[in-house]
Amino acid sequence: MGKNIARKSPQADTSNAIFSGWGNTLKFHTIKIARRSVGEGRPAFFIADIGSNHDGSLSQAKLLIDKAKAAGADCVKFQSFRADELVSPGHPMFGALRKLELSEEWHYKLASYSKKKGIMFTSTPFHLEAVDILQDIGVPFYKIASGDITYEALLKKVAKTKRPMVISSGSSYLHEVEKAITLIRKYNNRLIILHCVSLYPPDPSHINLRCIKTMSQALKRPVGLSDHSRSLAVILGAVAMGASVIERHLTLSRRLKGFDHPFSVEPDEFKEMVASTRELELAMGSPVKRPHPAEAGFRRAGRRKKIIVNGEPKYLRPLPR
Repeated sequence: MGKNIARKSPQADTSNAIFSGWGNTLKFHTIKIARRSVGEGRPAFFIADIGSNHDGSLSQAKLLIDKAKAAGADCVKFQSFRADELVSPGHPMFGALRKLELSEEWHYKLASYSKKKGIMFTSTPFHLEAVDILQDIGVPFYKIASGDITYEALLKKVAKTKRPMVISSGSSYLHEVEKAITLIRKYNNRLIILHCVSLYPPDPSHINLRCIKTMSQALKRPVGLSDHSRSLAVILGAVAMGASVIERHLTLSRRLKGFDHPFSVEPDEFKEMVASTRELELAMGSPVKRPHPAEAGFRRAGRRKKIIVNGEPKYLRPLPR
């Protein structure tokens, strides 16, 4: 159905990103998502997870895309599922899930609308046929949900598209993440792993941000955070720990009824999160301890020099020039 909406899949960026700070260079592995280099040493990539917060309304979905763009998100993400591929028809959630399904037509409409608004569009495929729809649309990357990190048929099918994959790891052990990576790498090495806690919302004591460094060192690839806590401190801590991707659910209002609204952030909160992160990234600067060029004046005027006064040595600050 329809033509490929997004640009063709970009070539893998196997080069290292260079982070410069007054002459020093640090090298980090990066992955290209569309035209964006994503990885440690690059600005954090923000995913506004709209998920099911459209509540079955196409106009509400489009409004959420508008809000995500205005808040500074790099990408909007939806969920591509069929209720009968998630739960049995007798399940108490079956009816509600059925109402939140995205039709194939809506996928194309939302992708086209996102392109018009200048923001990337992607979705999480929860069944194999959804991969084909998203491939035809031309999504810049695929997002894999935490619960499907062991769904080998899905991982394999997505990996064979050769497009970048962003994989959440909620409720997983490190060895389970490594097993998924081993499978995917047979077909595709363009992977970003997101630390995640599968609680909605989690308490700060559950989040364990230090896992970001552990995973980055163990997996040798970009690592990010998929977070449901609504805490600004958690996001800033994650970025300081080296998170390259931040994913958060976006809602128009937490007062709305639905599965994801209560633990989502509202547009003003998402905007503050992005702005605060950009300020933090500037403040992170260089890891090399040396004077900033802007400190040159203080080095001249702020340090004491030995001066002989009435035959006695004194250590005084020099007169201003």
